Amino acid sequence: MHYDDIPESDITTVHGLRVTTPIRTVIDIAPEMPAPELERIIRDFLDRGLFPVEEAFTRLDQPDMAARAGAHMVRSALGAVQWSRSRSSPLRPSH
Repeated sequence: MHYDDIPESDITTVHGLRVTTPIRTVIDIAPEMPAPELERIIRDFLDRGLFPVEEAFTRLDQPDMAARAGAHMVRSALGAVQWSRSRSSPLRPSH
C-alpha cells in the first residue's frame, strides 16, 4: 500500500471504493516494474480503454508529476508503445 497526498483528480470510485485512476496507478507502480512489463501494462490499459494516450500525457505534464520517477518512466514507456504500434499498424492514425 502506498501513502501519498493524492489530488482528487487522481481518485475515482469503483464499486463504491475510492481508488486511484488507472493512469495514476500506472505512474505509482512504474518504479517497481521492469520496462518491458511496464510497456505491457500500458498496452493492456490502452487496449482496454482505461485511459487514452492524450489523457496520460496531460496528466504527466502536470507540475506535481515533474519530480516523480514513475511519471518519467511512464512517459518513456508510452513513447515505446506508440512507436511499436506505429510500426506494426502503419495505417493506424497516431495521436
